Amino acid sequence: MFRTLQLARTAAVRNGAMRNVRLYSGNMYTREGYKAAQEHAKVAAETWRKISLYVAMPLCLIFGYVAVTDEMEHIHHLEHDPPTFVAYPYMHVRKCKFPFGDGEHTIFWNPLVNPDPE
Repeated sequence: MFRTLQLARTAAVRNGAMRNVRLYSGNMYTREGYKAAQEHAKVAAETWRKISLYVAMPLCLIFGYVAVTDEMEHIHHLEHDPPTFVAYPYMHVRKCKFPFGDGEHTIFWNPLVNPDPE
């Protein structure tokens, strides 16, 4: 029903019966309006392509480099000065063993960062 009314309204506007009716937000129902919308879309797509290539990609590379260098400094610091481990009684309580590895370490256990209670 709605589609039928919409088509009738469009036909009436094209025939000149309803000249002051605004269809949606633009002039898309005329050939000139459609061509203008296509040109605008091409310009907008090209603008976003340039922003992606010349702004976003270099920023990703720069921030990636900064993050990797900071992480490498952190790893180097941990190798030379490991954190001290305090074995509190509530830590490493196991009701049952883990189903992988030796059963005492989680799947994300890292010997460089996570201390071993033994």
